[in-house]
Formats: sequence, structure tokens, C-alpha cells
Amino acid sequence: MIELPDLPKHLPKAEVPDGRFSRPKNKITKAQRAELRMKFGGRCAYCGCFLPEKGWHADHVEPVRRDFEYVLAPVGSGVTHVARNTGKVLHPDLHTIENLFPACAPCNLFKGAFSVEGMRKEISQQVERARTYSVNFRTAERFGLVEIVDKPVVFWFEHDVAP
Repeated sequence: MIELPDLPKHLPKAEVPDGRFSRPKNKITKAQRAELRMKFGGRCAYCGCFLPEKGWHADHVEPVRRDFEYVLAPVGSGVTHVARNTGKVLHPDLHTIENLFPACAPCNLFKGAFSVEGMRKEISQQVERARTYSVNFRTAERFGLVEIVDKPVVFWFEHDVAP
């Protein structure tokens, strides 16, 4: 079980988003972004799917990690507290073009603040999690609709493939 820190008695209330968000001060240029997309032949560095011109993410290989704070959740949200990004980057030195990989949105969102090895570990645990928590998965497996392949997680960028 994960232990959460004790929350202060008086927390700020979550604000309704107004559509604005903070971007890194040293945002990559369009030319850098186009070059980054082609780093692995226009494919996601992790799963290898083809990346569209728009809609893909520039992933920090070593995560910059953003700070957050607990705030009171909006009334009627079904939870008491939510974590809100403060805008503070904990490792701004890692926001460099050399530390960026092109990634499809699903891979980057799954990776989150994991390192590459952390992501590999999380992916390798997905089958067991599905078995444990999904009756649908267990049913499909029982009826032979799902076949588990026991093999290591190898990312696209680790393949010996020229772009």
C-alpha cells in the first residue's frame, strides 16, 4: 500500500482551468521538432508505430519531473483532493534536445515520469495485472482468445534498424 503524506489542514481550492498552461521557456523550434520526429524514421521510439505530422509527443527520455501540490477537489468531483502541477520543473537541466525522443501519445502518457527502465518494468507487469484485475482478460485467456508470449520488452529505438 502506498502511504501518502499528511495533507495540511488548509489547502487552496482547485481552480477551473481557463485554457492556459505553461510551456517550457526553451521550447523546441518547428525545425527541431521535424528533425526529432525523423530520429527513428518517423516512428515512435518506444512501440515503433508511425508518427503523424501532428499529434505526437516529444518525450523527455530522462524525465524532467514536475512538482505538484495537493489541492481541494472541485465540489461534486467525487474525490476530496487532487494533485495539481505547480509549473515548477524539478530537473530543468534535462530539458535538452539530446534528451528528447519522438513518441506516440499513448506511449508518452504511459511513460509519464518513468525512466526508460521504469517504463520497461511497468510494461512487463501488464499481463499479470490484467490477470489479477480484469475478469474480461481472464475469460479471454480461459477460452484461448489471448495467448501470452513471455519475452523481454524491447523498445523500437533498441532494435538494430536504420531509419
